Amino acid sequence: MSYPEPNVANLLKCPYCGNDSEFFEITDDVITTTHYIQNRDGSFTISEKSSQALGDVKLFCASCEEDLSTLHQRFSEMIF
Repeated sequence: MSYPEPNVANLLKCPYCGNDSEFFEITDDVITTTHYIQNRDGSFTISEKSSQALGDVKLFCASCEEDLSTLHQRFSEMIF
């Protein structure tokens, strides 16, 4: 016997196309710092990576590419 999927009250859904699974962020003015260790063979391995956003962060629907930045706060709260 199969059961229907539960209805999730806080499911983020694109109001333009109905997409509820794929989204992307674009961040303006980002400082990325990457620390490397050089290996014995001359190659490099990342040992630590960090970034700092100085500008706006925008959320977009990955299906129709509409700007969903008004939903970004809720989106941010649901990242675990």
